Formats: sequence, C-alpha cells, structure tokens
Amino acid sequence: MKLLYLHGFRSSPDSPKAVAIAQYCAQHGLIAPAIPQLPISPKDSIKMCEAIIQAQGIDTICGSSLGGFYATYLAEKYHLRCALINPVITPWNELKQAELQTRYNVEEITPQDAIRYLAELMHYEVTLPTDLARYFLLVAMGDEVLNPYQMREHYKGAPRSIVEAGDHALNDFGGQFEVMMDFLRRTN
Repeated sequence: MKLLYLHGFRSSPDSPKAVAIAQYCAQHGLIAPAIPQLPISPKDSIKMCEAIIQAQGIDTICGSSLGGFYATYLAEKYHLRCALINPVITPWNELKQAELQTRYNVEEITPQDAIRYLAELMHYEVTLPTDLARYFLLVAMGDEVLNPYQMREHYKGAPRSIVEAGDHALNDFGGQFEVMMDFLRRTN
C-alpha cells in the first residue's frame, strides 16, 4: 500500500489523524504515507497531489473533510482505493456559511482569492462516484460542521462505518480506525 493522506481545510500533517495513520504504517511495516501540507488554493492542492501520486506510485488515498473532497476527485481520476472521514461534498456552499468562515478564519483570505478558490473547488466536484466498492466512508452523525446525511447519500452503496456520536474532527476515528485501515490495505 502506497498511501496519500489529505488533511482538511486549515489542518496540517501534524493533525491527530495524520499522526495516527503515519504511526500505524510504521508499526505495521508499511511504506510511510505521503502526508503533504496542502496549500489553501484547491488548484495548487490538486496539482501537488497529482505530482505525489505520479512520483510515488500512490495506489491508496485517505482524506478528511476537504481532504476527502480532494481524495474523491483523485480516486476517480487515478482509480485509487479511497477512505473518507467526514468528507465535504459541496465545499463552496459550506465555506460561504458565516459560522464556518469564523471557525476557519476565512476572513484572512482576500475576497478576490476567496472567489477564485470557490470557483476552483467546483472544478473538482464528483457528482456521482463510480465503483463504490473502492470507497470506505467513515461518518460521525454528531458532525457539527457538515451534514452527515449528505455524506451518506453521496456515497450510498459504499462500505461504511457510521459513528452515532462523534464530531467533525473525529480524531479518535470513532473507534473505527482498524476497520478503515483494513479496508485501505486490501488489494482486491
């Protein structure tokens, strides 16, 4: 397994989920995952990820929140096995919400850049994922940022673990970490 992990908006490779995935790979004798710091620009993030996929022969991808949105696009384009943790489905809608703009310090982004970034996001939308057997969905029903029902509907038919509580960060993976990693490690 050659894994690429993508963090969420305003997160980092030092997030608890990224660290847990890196530790898991080290403990199980797996190749260290690629965990880049994603730029704010969606276009730049995708270009960076595509370069990593090609240079490192990535065959598996995992993303959380906005990283899940990117992971879906990349999984479709490169036919990768993919795990998603509370993925955003329509980020251009969520990033316009006042409470989320405050939470993620969106006001630090110039208005011109914000308009450009939202337009860039729309370019990477996957309206209907194909081959849902390649996807694993981990959803916290207590997600205070995104709509868990929208996630479940978008990936309807994909293997999944539903955490009845949990929050958007889901740093403990809702107790489903091993299930998710087992899915990613499968070769069929």
